[in-house]
Amino acid sequence: MPGDTLQIGPFVGGINTKDDPSSIADEELVDCVNFDPQLNGSLQVRSPIQTISNTGVAGTIRILLIGVASFASGEYTIGTNDGGVYQRTTGDWTLITNTFQAAAMVQYADKIWLVPKIGSGTPGGTWDGTTFTADSDIPQGQAAGIYKERMFVVPGFDATTNSSRLKFSNAGVFGTWGASDFIDISPGDGQKLVDLQVFKGNLLLFKDKGTRVLSYDSTPFDAVIDPISTTIGPSNPYCTCQYENSIFVYQEGRVYEMVNFDYQQVNVKVPFVTDQSTPSSRSENAFLSNIGDRLVVRHFNRLYVLGLRTRVWTRWESTDLDLHNFGKFVKMTLPANDEYIAGSSVTSNKKVYRIKEDLDSTTDERNASTPVDIVCSIITKNYNLAASHVFKRLNWWGVDVLTNRLVTGRVTPIVNVAKVTWGFIKGLSLTWDQIDGKQWGFPTGGVIYVEDPGVDVGAAVTRKFLKFVKALRYRQVNFSVSFPASGTMLEGPARLYWLTMTTSTRQVVSKKVS
Repeated sequence: MPGDTLQIGPFVGGINTKDDPSSIADEELVDCVNFDPQLNGSLQVRSPIQTISNTGVAGTIRILLIGVASFASGEYTIGTNDGGVYQRTTGDWTLITNTFQAAAMVQYADKIWLVPKIGSGTPGGTWDGTTFTADSDIPQGQAAGIYKERMFVVPGFDATTNSSRLKFSNAGVFGTWGASDFIDISPGDGQKLVDLQVFKGNLLLFKDKGTRVLSYDSTPFDAVIDPISTTIGPSNPYCTCQYENSIFVYQEGRVYEMVNFDYQQVNVKVPFVTDQSTPSSRSENAFLSNIGDRLVVRHFNRLYVLGLRTRVWTRWESTDLDLHNFGKFVKMTLPANDEYIAGSSVTSNKKVYRIKEDLDSTTDERNASTPVDIVCSIITKNYNLAASHVFKRLNWWGVDVLTNRLVTGRVTPIVNVAKVTWGFIKGLSLTWDQIDGKQWGFPTGGVIYVEDPGVDVGAAVTRKFLKFVKALRYRQVNFSVSFPASGTMLEGPARLYWLTMTTSTRQVVSKKVS
């Protein structure tokens, strides 16, 4: 068949939705869902999400995972909600105490120290793997950390008094908190002190619209506090995250990375879409988490993922909305393969989720032990092949993949059509559900595409090339590919490498506008 054969990809640039689809780089994508870009340039299906037991959790609201405790007796995931504080090794959850809801924890001297949330009517305390002991001296707060053998607690967003007050314990004695052992961090700026991170021998302090760094040699009363930013701070207590030599902060749709105490926005090419569709009753609208070498960002009902090795963005979705709506993850430390646990972000949902980096396992994405496919998909840029003034003919195109599942391909030529007004729609007596596109300014959209219903690739889990024979004429054109996957080694795991197209010139554009 005549024509030039061109390779499209590999797609090492991730998503770019900031620029026009015709002007982004050839290696970038308009959308990339449920793929993890690899260092070799391929796109691999993301790790599965699995529902685990929440039996034993009382209360009425979702369970928040606040940390992991390691004792000689084993490793325990620590969770909390309005029913109390719980621990889990495997199987069901066991109550530590039902006297209060915790907001944070630290582990020190073979105990975990549990910080009660602001407004708690009963004190926090300690747990040694067996026995809970109440401790009325532990202050209420939102976040806690250990710096130079002292425990520090910040008040958080819910504080109504002393909202800029950083409290600290005696050195090496977390059960002793002096009445004057505190530092007020810029109390006159009208901001609340909401989070902290120990970073490069310093204590980073996050206010809701600012960041400061604290350090001292002998005692906190001698501390030097320097501003890093007077405008950048986390949107809620779950919007800071540390990865190697970087700190990430989410603020109102923007993600910033701090390197050498300097902030840079890292999602410039990917403005987050504010999707407030069902479910909308979340405990928080945003969070940051580390999952392996990824930064996972929830922005309302969307999950955006930054590969921290590849430095490109993708998206995660699930056909099961519950699986899509997890909260902030904590990392287990003992399993040979990385494992991460999170509660739901939906206020009334007490489900608990797990992501394992071990793709050799037989675990699938599940809801109550029911497998759910991970639907992987990409949409490419609009290609004109550096000849926007010429009409071309697409003879055929195809995709290089590793999968044994049905693959669907769609090719969309970009055409210029007359604008259809609402007056024209009214004259046709069409209802809203009959309108293609459903855009207020451009009700019919004018999108024309050719879709192959799918290529049966056979049972063998091997890399193969799938050919779509759909000839058409175009000036600009984009491609989309989708296929389901389980996320396990039983299917590869599934990968997409690149696309190929065979095209030839047909005629110079004759119209004034095409």
